[in-house]
Amino acid sequence: MIDRVTGRRDRGRVTLPVRLRRRLLLSATAASGLVVVGCSGGDEDDPAGSGASAPGDSPTPTPSTDAPVMGASQVLLPDPADAGVLLLTGPPEGAADDGPLLPWRWDGEAWTQLPSEMAPGARSFFTATYDPARKVVVLFGGDPSTGETWEWDGRRWRGLDVPGPDGVMSASLAYDPATGVVTLYGGNEQEGDLHGETWSWDGAQWGMIAGRGPEPIRWPAAVVADPVGHALVLYGGHQVVDPDLPAALGDTWVWADARWTSRPNAAGPGRLVNAQALDHPQLGTLLLGGSDLEQATGDVWHWDGDRWLPMAQGVFPARQAFGLAYDAARDVVVLTGGLVEPGSPQRHQDVWEWSGDPNDRAVQVDAREPA
Repeated sequence: MIDRVTGRRDRGRVTLPVRLRRRLLLSATAASGLVVVGCSGGDEDDPAGSGASAPGDSPTPTPSTDAPVMGASQVLLPDPADAGVLLLTGPPEGAADDGPLLPWRWDGEAWTQLPSEMAPGARSFFTATYDPARKVVVLFGGDPSTGETWEWDGRRWRGLDVPGPDGVMSASLAYDPATGVVTLYGGNEQEGDLHGETWSWDGAQWGMIAGRGPEPIRWPAAVVADPVGHALVLYGGHQVVDPDLPAALGDTWVWADARWTSRPNAAGPGRLVNAQALDHPQLGTLLLGGSDLEQATGDVWHWDGDRWLPMAQGVFPARQAFGLAYDAARDVVVLTGGLVEPGSPQRHQDVWEWSGDPNDRAVQVDAREPA
């Protein structure tokens, strides 16, 4: 492909033919969450992973009276204000509207909307991560296709007018503890262009640090910091580039020393699209949930630096495209939202919390019905 700006051949991108572009766009509409075949699938009576029955014995939760409507995509993040976890969610129908993208805070009991001046416009299929070094949330891209970069410091948004990656949807974004910068890989454009480049964000500027990355090009892959190995670990993702491979991938790649390396012997839960991953201060690097585009799981896997090991089965209700974050103030893992089933317009609206004990199951703490 010839880069539209420089006129040079760009080996990190692929432009799909028209018939595959159509498939890509349809997939992207549902790919606010596609996900894993784990060591245990969904319940036979609930193959879509609707989470109708709780994984564990839970007290009767209290529904929120004032709460966000989980949209076509959502991201759950540590709160820079250390007052809970932060939720960013797109419009329910997956199409941008004229409103702002306002964050919500979950404190363990209730949701609170956080007003902010100069907030970015509402969007879906954006990517966001938490930068613990600067204590800000970094948000990039989304649908409508945009190359905007924004930061949230716990009180206000700040829009950064800087050149960087082309506007993409469903990219993978994570803070890299080895380099102290935020790293972005992959994503796709509405026109059908797939991006295989890797970029870094240091709080002031974007820089392309690798023209090629995990292949085939995929989105949205789970990516997470591995502080022990001083690297980033990327797993799975959705691809439409190689017809000889399944649409949902189950491979592992590691970003270290400014290059991606495939780990073919890393094992793992199987083919996985849009699972979620996090770095837990006691448990280490974890991979949770997802589906293979047909059946979801609620299992938890642990990365030991060389391979994925099963930690616990059915910890969370089986689902995909959910928000996931660790609440340091209360020492719990929080999960919210997600597709009721692959391609479904319905999104879960509930909240679950997990102690981190592999012998425990998550507890439902907010029981709103899907919408």
